[in-house]
Amino acid sequence: MKRPSRPKRTRLRAGAKIPRHPRLSADQRYALETTIGYKFHDEDILIHALIHPSLIDEYRGGATFSNQRMEFLGDRVLGLVVAEILINKYPKQREGFMTKQFHNLVSGQTCAEVGADLGLRDYLFMDASMRSNKNANYDRAVADAVEALIAAIYLDGGLDAAEKFIKRCWHFDILSKDPDEKDGNPKTQLSDWCGQNKAPYAAYETLQTSGPDHAPIFTVKVSVEGHGEATAKGGNKAEAERAAARALLDLLEQQ
Repeated sequence: MKRPSRPKRTRLRAGAKIPRHPRLSADQRYALETTIGYKFHDEDILIHALIHPSLIDEYRGGATFSNQRMEFLGDRVLGLVVAEILINKYPKQREGFMTKQFHNLVSGQTCAEVGADLGLRDYLFMDASMRSNKNANYDRAVADAVEALIAAIYLDGGLDAAEKFIKRCWHFDILSKDPDEKDGNPKTQLSDWCGQNKAPYAAYETLQTSGPDHAPIFTVKVSVEGHGEATAKGGNKAEAERAAARALLDLLEQQ
């Protein structure tokens, strides 16, 4: 038997209780804009970049509700900026070498590391299950939000603003200085080692954060189950993770 629908007034009242989208407090917005080095003219664009798809059902949103479409755009903006940087940095190198550098720079892992440096997860709007869900390899939600944030800056301030953000915040230190040089990112090298030796992927754990707010020190442990672990420190989480990966690689090479 078909259940009778609720009166129209009741349906409207129920829908009115659902906010259009979540909001940042004034302090949160100021802190985030200070961290990323860009002040938004349109706050709604910034908010849109921070909404994870896990909230679609809760807010009765559609395809345009979450940051997925912005992530799609941000990925293309990032690719354009990075490609131009590589063309200028390596004027004599072949396409194959630059392609490898390009994929390292735009990978989900690199995006997640940039997001970790910015503390972006603290500003994301997501449901409780996603907030506690972090992939052992890299934080996919943060990586996607970084690309969405690039799109937001592009939409709000243009390509120049997006390019400045990328050049200021990206991990260009992972670029190889020599085309014959091995991949300069120890985390990638460690992942390659795990794959070659059929070992579980490396797991990273932040053990401690110390020091003043303006100069924090992160202590990170990396472990490969059944093969060993190493601990290192760095001025940000990504730096500490790379140092720990380098230390573990050195131990693995001695075995």
